[in-house]
Amino acid sequence: MPMRRFAHLLASALVCFFLLGRDAAAPVAAQAPADGDPRFGLVLVPPREPWLGLAYAAGARTIRYQVNWWDVEPAPGLFDWRETDAAIRAYRNAGFEVSVIVHAPPPWARLVGYKWVPNNLDRPWDDPANFWGRFVFAVAERYRGQVASYEIFNEPDLAIYWDGSPAQYAQLLAVAARAIRAADPNATIIMAGMAHWVNPGFAEGVLQALHTMPDAAQNGFFFDISAWHWYTHPDNLTTRTEWVRDLLARYGMGDKPIWVNETNLPVWGIGGHPVTPMRGYGTPAQQAAFIVQAFTNAFAAGVERVFVFRLDDSDMDERFGLVSNDGVIRPGYTAYATTARWLSHARFVSREQVGDLLITTFRRGNDEHIRVIWNTAPQPVAVWVPAVAAQATLSTPDGRELRLTAQPGAGYLLTFDAATALPEESQPTIGGSPLFLVERAPDPSRPLVEMQPLPALSASTAITLTWHASHPGNVPIVAYEVEVRADDGAWVRYTSTTEPRAVVRGESGHRYGFRVMAVDANGNRSLVPPNDTPMAETFIGARLFGRLVDFADRPLPHEPVCLRTACTLTDANGTFAFDTVPAGRHLLEAPSLGVRRVLTLENGQTTDLGALTPPLKGGWLRDSDFEHPDDAWTASTDRPYRLRVPNVGMVLHMPGGSSIGQRLTIPAEAHEPLLRMRYRSERGRVRVSILPLDGVRRAPVVVFEGSGTAGEWRTIVHPLSAWRGTPLLLSVSAPDVGTLVQIDWLWVGENVRPQHHFLPLVVR
Repeated sequence: MPMRRFAHLLASALVCFFLLGRDAAAPVAAQAPADGDPRFGLVLVPPREPWLGLAYAAGARTIRYQVNWWDVEPAPGLFDWRETDAAIRAYRNAGFEVSVIVHAPPPWARLVGYKWVPNNLDRPWDDPANFWGRFVFAVAERYRGQVASYEIFNEPDLAIYWDGSPAQYAQLLAVAARAIRAADPNATIIMAGMAHWVNPGFAEGVLQALHTMPDAAQNGFFFDISAWHWYTHPDNLTTRTEWVRDLLARYGMGDKPIWVNETNLPVWGIGGHPVTPMRGYGTPAQQAAFIVQAFTNAFAAGVERVFVFRLDDSDMDERFGLVSNDGVIRPGYTAYATTARWLSHARFVSREQVGDLLITTFRRGNDEHIRVIWNTAPQPVAVWVPAVAAQATLSTPDGRELRLTAQPGAGYLLTFDAATALPEESQPTIGGSPLFLVERAPDPSRPLVEMQPLPALSASTAITLTWHASHPGNVPIVAYEVEVRADDGAWVRYTSTTEPRAVVRGESGHRYGFRVMAVDANGNRSLVPPNDTPMAETFIGARLFGRLVDFADRPLPHEPVCLRTACTLTDANGTFAFDTVPAGRHLLEAPSLGVRRVLTLENGQTTDLGALTPPLKGGWLRDSDFEHPDDAWTASTDRPYRLRVPNVGMVLHMPGGSSIGQRLTIPAEAHEPLLRMRYRSERGRVRVSILPLDGVRRAPVVVFEGSGTAGEWRTIVHPLSAWRGTPLLLSVSAPDVGTLVQIDWLWVGENVRPQHHFLPLVVR
């Protein structure tokens, strides 16, 4: 395009953005969806901050991590799992799925004359002499439920990582697969990611060897995923994926998912190698464009997951990192985050070349229409892009967002940067900086369903579901398919109906999720939320919460509280909660404090237990609860008497003018001695006083005096540290004539000593 004409178009575009209602907005940092998408991966992220936080914020949800056999088992039977344990724990705690490469045999386990081929691969996987089988089983058994997938070696088609034949690698893979499936049947097995270009026939040699193994077919050919490494040119993620799919199909493995678990464009001129332009390297802007185009091309080609190598530069001389080692964010990082923001959980719809533009369309949910567009020509272009909605969000790889209003009959006038060539290449291979054009427009071919929310707690085991359905294309809806899952298990078809309602029966103590698919007269179904998210959910049962406090009503943090075999720890405020409790009779315990409560709960019930204190055991007063009359207390002439009160027990009934007293000595070494009394006053006051019995004449010290609302039980707590080691006379009186005071507990003892506990149960 002549530059004069382009300048005219560019000026027109800028004018049109204002005339056509483009709402200017400040740059917005790209944010990945909160739930994330495991299709977005990163390789070898350092298992510590700030790298874990940066990876998660970018939208990555799967980490590819390498376990080197020679580090874990440097000598036969001598295992050191510390580094691996810490890394996998860090990844999982940060919210990532973990994919482990098992690699690098130690010298003692190698076949003579080889660096990478383990010895005795021809023996059964569980033969003690098959060191590789034994080690892989140990890894998979140790990390069962923690590691989602295992990749068997890395790039065996390169001599720096494998010096055996394709057939030997096939045997290595078969042994590993048998060992992993014995240790963790739910784990996914990945054939090593192939580099391809140096030894393009290696992968086919492996497939040929697997195809000839007698029991390979019945064992899924000993792998679940075919993995590949495509760098430098984003088109590889489309064209080479199609080639891989054809290759797998030739050997009866065409249904295997494909992962690209390494991809990137390294950068020149930012430190490290190379300093000047060099074949195979790009600029930071080209790396950013590559990231967007690689993910888009891969998802359009049906690739199941894509991993970028890598987040940081680490100790490599080449600059692959999306972030520098000192934490400087590069354009590739924001491009990754922007791509994850718009393509997480999005499904590929179509791809078309319109003039110089390559337009890839995705849909997310029922109404999000997302187009990723870039220029394939070596000069900039300004193009009217048709609209599917009246407004759109335009997002660039650097995270900026602009709001657009469509011109009726024309759409959006957008400008696109020129495609670029890498050093020493004559033709552009990196498309111009891509744009994300996001509109909200229902898919006219599918019905829409909105379920009415359910209460968090259900009081009945019969759960009534209702929903509303519509169709953007006005096609009749002929049926509804109702699916249910219990406790995050698998989705199960529950019923089909023609009415927009259904009753599902469950059991107390279980959480149920529900989703509904509407089916129209053309057989099209409405979409369900991504990531197995339910459209409505409820728990049949009860909720229970409360607080643990000491005798001075201070919170007791980090204390275990158990209900059946489920335990939790109190927070900094001493609060605990059990949100999913089945109906019935339960024993609540704080085992380290001796707290025990028997509860009967109903479905739909929320119970606040209030503040719970440990039982008042021990102490330095006798007959603190007045349940066992003895001579511990001395009484006034107007003698108090004991009275049993329903739901309370035995209490001391004190008419006006009466008093009681007891001698005691608080040990000098006592930890935070306290007086705790529970009382109620029908009329008048109650007074608590202390008289030191040290031979000095003095008036008693009043430590508490108060009254209360008739019939209301109150608890008072008073510190007694000042009287450690001194003999005392403790007195309680009802000083006002014509009054009535009742006392339930009168206790003097040590406060609770908060401790941190090891809890050998499941902590929720």
